[in-house]
Amino acid sequence: MPSGTVVADLPASPEKVWEIITDLEHATDWVPDLISVKRLDSGPIRVGSQFDEVMNVQGRKMDVKVTIAQLDAPKVIAHTGEGKSVKINGKATITETPGGCRVMNEWSLELSGLLRLAAPLAGNWTKNNIEHSMRTLRERLEKSS
Repeated sequence: MPSGTVVADLPASPEKVWEIITDLEHATDWVPDLISVKRLDSGPIRVGSQFDEVMNVQGRKMDVKVTIAQLDAPKVIAHTGEGKSVKINGKATITETPGGCRVMNEWSLELSGLLRLAAPLAGNWTKNNIEHSMRTLRERLEKSS
């Protein structure tokens, strides 16, 4: 099962980063390969909130239903996701630093069917996607400050 951790130092307060990363319907602004996000319920985001995400994974569209599993503002957001041949777990932990905050992204994938054969590629793709997301978020925050 591919898994890993990506850590990024960002030039903004935990509250500002929290505001951005929990606005999942606008995540396409800073997450590469994320085509669309649609909220399936209404009201403030909470444990149990659900979203349909469509990703471009190496030229193929992948639909994933995402459910918020943990929410502790402005410190932790965790989610699970399930698609045709994949289960995803992700958790972002935000801690304040002297220059802003640190975001620790923990992730794991559970692949089934023929997709299991591509586990190393899927793991590399996921890690690279998260690293790119954090770079894009950092650039966005630097421009706005």
